[in-house]
Amino acid sequence: MKKLLAPGSGLLFFLLLWGCPVYVYAGGLSTPGQGSRALGMGGAFTAMADDGAAIYYNPAGMSQIDETLIEAGITLISPEIRYTRPDGVTEQSTKSALGPTLFITHGITDRLSGGLGIYTPYARDAEFSDDPANGFLAQRSKMVRTDLSTVISYKMNHDLSLGGGLIIGFSEIDQSIPAGPAFRIKDKMDGIGYGGIAGLLWRANEYLKAGLTYRTSMSVEHDGERIMAAGDAETTSAARSEVHYPASLGFGIALTPFENVTIALDADWYGWSSMDQVTVKTDIWPDSTTQLNARNSGDVRIGGEYKLPDDWRVRGGYAYIQGAVPNTNIIPSQPDADGHEIDLGIGRKMGHWQIDLLYEYAATREENTSANIYGYNGKYDILQQVIGFTAAYGF
Repeated sequence: MKKLLAPGSGLLFFLLLWGCPVYVYAGGLSTPGQGSRALGMGGAFTAMADDGAAIYYNPAGMSQIDETLIEAGITLISPEIRYTRPDGVTEQSTKSALGPTLFITHGITDRLSGGLGIYTPYARDAEFSDDPANGFLAQRSKMVRTDLSTVISYKMNHDLSLGGGLIIGFSEIDQSIPAGPAFRIKDKMDGIGYGGIAGLLWRANEYLKAGLTYRTSMSVEHDGERIMAAGDAETTSAARSEVHYPASLGFGIALTPFENVTIALDADWYGWSSMDQVTVKTDIWPDSTTQLNARNSGDVRIGGEYKLPDDWRVRGGYAYIQGAVPNTNIIPSQPDADGHEIDLGIGRKMGHWQIDLLYEYAATREENTSANIYGYNGKYDILQQVIGFTAAYGF
C-alpha cells in the first residue's frame, strides 16, 4: 500500500509540480534512421528507396522491387550525454539502446506492391545517477515509439510511382524527474496513435530520380500512472498525457553519373511546433503543463554508394540535424541541439542474400545556457556512436 504525502507539504509540492519539466521531446528524440544501407548513405534515401527500408523512407519506391523481400536488422545506439554545470562539475549518461527493424515487401501484380514494416522512429533512454557530493539529483527519461506500417505502391507508368499507407504507433513513457530537493515525479504511461504516409517517386531518366514523402502528425493519448514522492512517502494517481508527434515532409534526388556510382541528397522538414506544450492530467491533482517552445526544424543529408567487383558496395554520408527545443527548455536527461552525423557502410549481395553493415558517429553543437527555466544552466554535449547490421533475403 502506497503512503500518502506528509501533511502540510501539499502547497509546496504543487508549486514545484507546476514548474517541473515533463516530456521534453523534439529533435533529440529522433533515432538515426532505418536500415543499414540507407544509414550508410547518411539517410539520404527518399529518392533511392529500392530496398525494404522504402516502407519508411518512401513507400512509392517499393515499385522498384520485383521480388518478395524480407529484411531484418538491428541497430545499437550508444549515446554519451554530458551536462557540465557552471561550477565545472560534469554529469553524464551513457545508456545504450537497441533498435530492431523488420521490412517485408511483395509484388502483388506488375504494377501493385504491398509492404509491412516494424521500426522505431523515436527513442530516448537517458539516465543520470545521484551525485550527493555535488548536490545533483538522479533523473531518468525513457520515451520510445515503435511503429507498425502497412503500405502499398502503384506504378502509374514507367517513370512515376505513388505509394502510401497507415502507420500505427505504440508509444511508451517511463521517467523519474526531481521536482526540488525533497520531491520527485515518476510517470509511467503508454498509448497508441494513428497516422499515415504518402510518397512519390519520379524517374526523370536513367541517371536521375526524385522522391517526395509526407508523414502526417500523430497524436497519442498516453494512459498510466503518476507517482508523487516526498522522501519515502508516495501518492499514486491515474494519469493521462496527449503527445502530438510532428508531421514531416522530405524531398530527395538520386543521381547516377556513372554506372557504379550513385549520389543522393535529401532535405527534410519536421513540424515540431505541434509539440509546443505538453499537459499531464491526473485524477487527484491539478493539470500540469510544460511549455517547450518547440520550433519547426529540418535536416539536410548527402550520401553516396560505389559498387565494387563481386557485388560489394561501399557507402558514405553526412547529415546536418537541426534541434527543435531551445536550450532554455531542456534538462540533462532530455537534451536537444543542432548536430552533425558522419556515416560509413559496406555491403554485399550473395545470391538471394544482401548483407549490410553501418558505422555512424554523431555530435551536437555544444549548447551553453545561463537562462534555463528549470535551473539547469551550463553546457550540454551529445556524442553518439551507432553500429548497424541488416540482412535481407529475396525470392
